[in-house]
Amino acid sequence: MGRKPDPAVRERILQEAEHIIHLKGYGAACMDEIAKASGMGKANLFHHYGSKAQLALAVLDFKIAEFRTRRVEPLCAQAAPEAAVEAMFDAGAKFFQGNGCKAGCFVGNIALEMSDRDEAFRERVGAFFAEWAGSIAACLERGKKSGYFKPSLDSKAAAEAIVALYEGAVMLTRSQRDARIFKRVGGVARSILEQHKAGHRRDNTMGPKTPCGC
Repeated sequence: MGRKPDPAVRERILQEAEHIIHLKGYGAACMDEIAKASGMGKANLFHHYGSKAQLALAVLDFKIAEFRTRRVEPLCAQAAPEAAVEAMFDAGAKFFQGNGCKAGCFVGNIALEMSDRDEAFRERVGAFFAEWAGSIAACLERGKKSGYFKPSLDSKAAAEAIVALYEGAVMLTRSQRDARIFKRVGGVARSILEQHKAGHRRDNTMGPKTPCGC
C-alpha cells in the first residue's frame, strides 16, 4: 500500500502553484516550475496531483476557501451593510496598493481564462461568485425584514452589482496601476445601498447586534 500524501507537503505545493498560476496564468504555468518551487522533482509532484488541471482545480478550491472567510461571510455581521461594503473596497485598495496593483484576483483571473475552455473550472468559479453574491443578498434581505432597508431594495440585483463592481475595480486597478480606483468604486457601491435605507428608526428595532439582526 502506498504512503498517504503528507498534508504539509500538499499545502506547500498549493501555495507555490497558486503563486505561479496567479502571476502567469494557467496556460503559461508549467509543472516543472511548480515542482522546482515546491522543492521536489516533477515525478513526485505528479504523485500528489495527477495532472496540471487537477492541481489547478485544487489551488482554486484552496483560494476559494480562503476568500470565503474574508468575503462570503455576511458583511453586516461586522457593521452596517453599506459601511461594511465600502470597507471591503477599502481593504481591496490597501491590498493592491501593497502589491503594486499587480496579479489581480486569482478566482477572477481563472474565470476569465478558463470558463470557456473547461467546464470544471467554470462551475467552480461560478459557484463561488454565486455564493459570494448570495451571502450579500441574504444579508440585505435580513436588513429589509428588520426595517433597515426599504422594501424597494432588490437584494439579489444589489448584491450582484456589488460583486461586479469589486471585480471590475480589480481589473481597472490592475490595468491602470491605480489602487485609488477601489476607493472611488467603493463609494458607488455604498451609494447603491444608501439610497434604499429606511431613514431614522428607533435603535431597539435594529436587532440584537447589527441592522440585519446578525
